[in-house]
Amino acid sequence: MSNFRSEAESRKLYRQILTAATALFIQKGYERTKITDIAKLSGVPKSKILYVMNSKEEILCLLVTKFLDGVKSASDHVAKELTDDNVLIFIANDVLQLYMAEMNEDMRNLYLSGYSMPKTSEEVLKLRTDMMYDFFSETFKNFTWNDFYETEIASMGIMRAYMTVPCDTSFTIEAKARRLITMLLRIYKAEDEKITEAISFIEKIDFATVAKEAVQSVFDELDIKTQNAECRTQNGVHSANNK
Repeated sequence: MSNFRSEAESRKLYRQILTAATALFIQKGYERTKITDIAKLSGVPKSKILYVMNSKEEILCLLVTKFLDGVKSASDHVAKELTDDNVLIFIANDVLQLYMAEMNEDMRNLYLSGYSMPKTSEEVLKLRTDMMYDFFSETFKNFTWNDFYETEIASMGIMRAYMTVPCDTSFTIEAKARRLITMLLRIYKAEDEKITEAISFIEKIDFATVAKEAVQSVFDELDIKTQNAECRTQNGVHSANNK
């Protein structure tokens, strides 16, 4: 029997695997999900999953990349309606990620896995570096791609640290977002006026609603209909804000 698959068949196979993995990562968490669980839910044999994906982390990597693409699309859409300033557009992207990680503990753990696992975190780092280079190579004319890469290692560490600590009544998501963008902009030696402008800018965007819509968009694309996934998405950021 030939192992050749058409492009349509390959897309269907990847979608089956990613759909099952997403539902399980949200429901059980990345660490507790096994390849055998994904095989059972997807209907794809474990051997075939490992043949096309190589490892559970590669599945996570593809999933996190899909979420980051969704975040960029959603944040660009709302931010570019308000500004053409690349700094503010980039900040909106990071703040939206923060809100998505705060939706519930499962989303937080999914993001933290993405920012921690070796292959996946390296992919996230490269994506962030590409964005910084595209946005700011004209501003930082002496910066090479490697300069942005090395600086973004620190930026990712800050992002992960703020995702790790849950919000509560004394440290709200709004306060966390303000702290995050202050720290990120200071890495690039932004002036105080720019930091103040960025804080004022993010107050114009309903990130809680955009985060919920961005997550639901990914679920819709993967056709995730598990009760847990739908319930957790509907609860959204508002539950995190009311801890």
